[in-house]
This record gives sequence, structure tokens and C-alpha cells, in this order.
Amino acid sequence: MSQILGSDSHTLTMVWAFGDAQEEAGLIALASAGGIVVSRRCSDAPELLSICAVVPGIHVLVSARLPRMSGEILTILTTQVASVAVIAFDDREEALAHSWNASRILRADHVDFDLVSQLRQGLTCDADGQEKIRQPNKSQVIACWGPVGSHGRTTYAIGLAEAIGKRGARVLLIDADTVAPSISISLGIDEDVSGIVVAARYAEAKALDSRSLANCVKVIGPNFWVMTGLSDPSRWPELRAGAIKKIIDQAREYFDYVVIDLSSGLDEFENQPGIDLAPTLTPRRMVVNRTVLENAEQVFLVTRGDVLGAQRLANVYSNSASVFSSARKCVVVNMVNKSDSDQIQREFGAICGVIDPRLIVRYLPSDSSATDMLRKASTLGELNARGGLVKAIGECADSCLRGRENDDGVADFSPLVKFLSIFRSHANAAPSGNG
Repeated sequence: MSQILGSDSHTLTMVWAFGDAQEEAGLIALASAGGIVVSRRCSDAPELLSICAVVPGIHVLVSARLPRMSGEILTILTTQVASVAVIAFDDREEALAHSWNASRILRADHVDFDLVSQLRQGLTCDADGQEKIRQPNKSQVIACWGPVGSHGRTTYAIGLAEAIGKRGARVLLIDADTVAPSISISLGIDEDVSGIVVAARYAEAKALDSRSLANCVKVIGPNFWVMTGLSDPSRWPELRAGAIKKIIDQAREYFDYVVIDLSSGLDEFENQPGIDLAPTLTPRRMVVNRTVLENAEQVFLVTRGDVLGAQRLANVYSNSASVFSSARKCVVVNMVNKSDSDQIQREFGAICGVIDPRLIVRYLPSDSSATDMLRKASTLGELNARGGLVKAIGECADSCLRGRENDDGVADFSPLVKFLSIFRSHANAAPSGNG
């Protein structure tokens, strides 16, 4: 085990979880010399979970020997903390860490092992000197979310994805609604296979690559693909946080934009007083929402244009905005009648100004083409719609495109044109009127 050559000018605070106290003590000495502070030490997996639930956003080092550790617990940890690394001391322990789907595995028995540099690898410091994960420059993830009772999220997500595609960008629309998935019905896609469930299985088997992704999506139009949602909402336990994160990461590699339709709400047990390990270890229905929102660059909060919609928006934003604090945020007030338009714009403009002065607010007019979409199982483009709804959604699409103008660079997707053409004819992408 190599010695640390010097300490870093920035402090990295971590939580460590080891099963061998003697082994941990030697590593702590090395870490301290390199500017790493171990704020808490845990002796088993449940204790680690309880600490991370209280102090979210921390960096964690876990030993492959940690008692009661499992892949399910590691998946939960990745949704709660800033980063997780697993340290292994031999081939057997490394294989065990791989079985947990660990993304960062450190081999402490290798002669070139440098604890500090490997823990800091992939991290960078912000303006305040705090360590954070360095985000690679990838495509944009857009979440369509909102408070309970906000009708029209799916219609908006479909319209937004189609509008972005019409502007020349490649778009994947994912139905990640675990309560009322409806994109396949809305678009008239007649297939028994759930695209997102198949993708999750590939992800958990560490087999989600370009070709397996092709098994899970369907062409809807030029530059526009869809991954269908749950065939039955009761299957939501099949969508785990780790799998969803891998689906997002893989989709980023092949699409300019990934638009994700979500159900409303978030699990709230993290914010409740006290620690109860039972719900922590239990699958959570809204873990998909939290995972997507944490990884989104843009969040659209779709709400209804009345007093109830305003109240629910204020509540959900105050309780949940921290989950997607780094994302661009836009409130979409849906189904605004022309006669009430001026009043609604004044009221929601004032309300959103109080909630968060940085919030952008956009308004979607009531339009019969939205009803026609469902009645005819078509997109707005297939209906050749030209009304105010198309214009308003188009303005939202333009804002998404402008949001990328300051990016350092964008991946070149042109080599994938031929590959993506196989999506139309793949066995799991059953033909339909939209195909």
C-alpha cells in the first residue's frame, strides 16, 4: 500500500463503514494525512443507512466485509449520498462488490493503491471549497413532474419531446410514472412488453448497452423515440433506484435529450423525525421520481391554473425543491382559459415570485387538440395541430435548447443514426399506427 505524497488543500468529509476496526484504523491514518476527515464510523449496514438518512449528501466508503451489506442497501445509499465507494482486499471481495452493482471499487491490496487520490478521483471543488461529484458533459435530462392532481403531465411530456425532436435533436421519452403510466395508451402503442421494466432488468444484470437499449425503445417519429412504462402499476417494485440511474446514464449516451414523465409526489420518510430502518429497507414507490429529479438538468412542474393548483405547487416546491436544486426549474400552468388568462398570469406570477424569484412560469392554453391526442392516440404533430398549445409547448422546447448554449460541448451523435434505425423493426417494438 503506497504512502500519501502530500495532503490536498481541500478537506473531504466522509462516513466510513468497516467490519474490521483494526484495518480501518490504519486507513484512517492515511486518509487524515491526505486531508480526508472521517466524521462518522459505522459497524454495520443498518447503522450506515441510519446515518446517511440523517446526513444526506455525504461521501461514503464501505468495506466489502461490512456485516449485513447487500446490493439493495447499496442502491438505497446511492440515492441518499453524494458518492459511494466500496473497498475490497482480495478478488473474492471485489467479486462481491460487483454483485452489488458497485460503480466504484477500490483494491486496497494492490501495490499502487493510493487511498487519498482514489477517494478524490472524480470529485471537484465548488466555489465554497466543498467537494462534489464532477459531472461529465452529457445530454440533457428533462423531468416532467408536479403536485398531486395536476392533469396533463403526460400530454405535456409527449408534446415537449416531439417539439424538441422537430427542432433537430434526438429525443427519448421515458414513461417512468409508477402510479398511472399512460404514454403507450396515449400514443396507441400496442405491446405487452414494458420497455422500462426490460431496461431495468438489463441494468441490474449489468447488460444495458447500445443493443439492449434498442430492445427497450420504439420509434415514434423523426428524432423521437419512446420507452414505454409499466404494463401494470402494481409492478412498480421492479423499478429500483440503481437501475433507473443506469437507464438514465445509458440514454444520455445515445440521445441529445431524455424527457421523463413522472407521477406526482415523493417519498417523505426521510423528512420525518426519528429513524426507522424498516421503511428504509422497504422498496419505495416514488424512488423513481427522486432518482430522476436528482439527475435532471431541467424540471418542469406542471400544475393546474386555480387556487388549489397554486397551493399544492407552493407546498410541493417548499418540501421538495432541494432534491433538484441544481436543475433549471419552470412552472407550467396547464389548461388556462382565454377568459381567465390575464388574471391567472398575474396571480401565478406573484405566487411563483414569492416561492422562488428564479422560477420561470409558462402557460398552456386550453385546447381541443389535447383531447384529440387521446381520442385519436396521436401526437400533436400527427394531428397537424396549429393552435396555441403547440405554440406554447414549442416555446418550452426552445427554452430547453437555449439552456444548452453555454455547455462546454455536446456529444457527436451522428455515428448512431444507422444504429438507431433498427429500433423501428426490433421484435420488442411492436408495429402500430405511430411506428
